[in-house]
Amino acid sequence: MNEYFNPDIKILVVDCVRLGRFWNTPDLSAPYWRFYWNNKEGASVWLDGNEHLLTPSDMILIPPNTHFSSVCKGEPMHFYIHFTASQPFADLSPQVIRIPAGGEIRRIIAETVKIISRNESGTVKLSIDVLTLILYVLRSVPVDFAGKRKLDSRISLAMKMIDENISKPSSNDMIARRLSMSTNAFLRLFRENAGMSPQLYSRTRRIEKACILLHYSDLDIKEIASETGFCDRFHFSRVFKRLRKTGPAEFRRRMP
Repeated sequence: MNEYFNPDIKILVVDCVRLGRFWNTPDLSAPYWRFYWNNKEGASVWLDGNEHLLTPSDMILIPPNTHFSSVCKGEPMHFYIHFTASQPFADLSPQVIRIPAGGEIRRIIAETVKIISRNESGTVKLSIDVLTLILYVLRSVPVDFAGKRKLDSRISLAMKMIDENISKPSSNDMIARRLSMSTNAFLRLFRENAGMSPQLYSRTRRIEKACILLHYSDLDIKEIASETGFCDRFHFSRVFKRLRKTGPAEFRRRMP
């Protein structure tokens, strides 16, 4: 049987807003993709001292964990999608990708905006149209599928176990037993495949989940700490700041 790649796309939010000064925000790094399209000029994003204008003729795609800033000097209508996708789309270098917005793509965006304006956010058509836009732009992402080494099946299973138990992290000994491996052998194989320890992988995934909860839930920081497997909000805040270079409260305030 042929194997087909599944990017495991998860839509976090899709909306259309009129921009203003609130969009003048520094360091919008977050662990998810951002898709932007504006109906007229007046806004831009900055990365490494370079300005990238948002125009009707192009879409902008920004990979996860890219440290960029946004600037607005007018009041354009701003269509945006935030989403996640699996490897190799989850680990790209920081960049701003510009993709031409052809007639058909702009028609889909216009249809999507109409659905949003009618408060029909739960419709199947909206989901399909948004997925169509995401898949279209991901085709332009410069990823090297051939260069990605396939993970050992045991490490893939270990990662799945970690990802599915964010609120109650498993110990290395427990995961190793599930894989019928010694703990030392598991630790060595995990580091060889993932380039990091299982503990760091777990903390990173838990903080990524926390970022999404901070932006897309009304849970307070104490509740988010519990949801992501931390014993208290103080330990959570220390780990969050170490990995994201800012505290969780500041991260939440920066959401434009």
